[in-house]
Amino acid sequence: MILLSVDAVCDVGCKKPNNEDMILIQDEMFRDGKRQAKFDTNERVIIAVADGIGGLDKGEVASERVLTALRNILSGIPDDLSAEELREVLNTYATETHNSMPKDMGSTLAGLFFYQGKLYRYHAGDSRIYRKRRGELTRLTVDHSLRESGGQKDAPSNIITNSLGGGSSAFIEFAEVEFPFFDNDIYLLSSDGMHDLVQQNEILATLEKPKAAEKLTGLAKKRGGKDNISVITIAIKEADYGQVHV
Repeated sequence: MILLSVDAVCDVGCKKPNNEDMILIQDEMFRDGKRQAKFDTNERVIIAVADGIGGLDKGEVASERVLTALRNILSGIPDDLSAEELREVLNTYATETHNSMPKDMGSTLAGLFFYQGKLYRYHAGDSRIYRKRRGELTRLTVDHSLRESGGQKDAPSNIITNSLGGGSSAFIEFAEVEFPFFDNDIYLLSSDGMHDLVQQNEILATLEKPKAAEKLTGLAKKRGGKDNISVITIAIKEADYGQVHV
């Protein structure tokens, strides 16, 4: 059996007047707080972060709408969808959610979906998914930004080219994660308030330590905390059914 240990922190940071980030863990959404949870991969598990854009309360509304719709759709699908059918579900979700947004608000999204013993990733914008495996950190997403997916290396990192709402169209980048579960893997989801301020080698070193989500949030705040900060770690552990877990 594969166990998932989830730690999540959503923090307003040091500069913004309100928190436009939001985190979803299964059926609970929150901002301005911390959560811990445990699951196994026999369960259907939804984990995601959304970073609202639009300013003031509009970003808060956008991130909540994006995650509410995601939770409602993924919690309600049948148990036997193929990867391609799941892709169509997320494509429909992206289109409908994008079209439901007022033009002056939008949100990024990055998430993992544990389903049928498999793992799927999906994202829109510049929120990210990483994986630490055997001492190496790999980024599983490419930012939908002018700098990364747009190929303009000198562009500011925060100019994004895709979000749910906030533009003329939107899409979800979706893929099954191959060979998803090895003992001691750690998956990391973050908004740009963390990874814009913490280098990848620092992220890797911090993931080796207890309470990594809190430590990464603290590092970003020590660097100025210019944006809202969301960090989710999912630690993978192999366990026998006969073991007792406290």
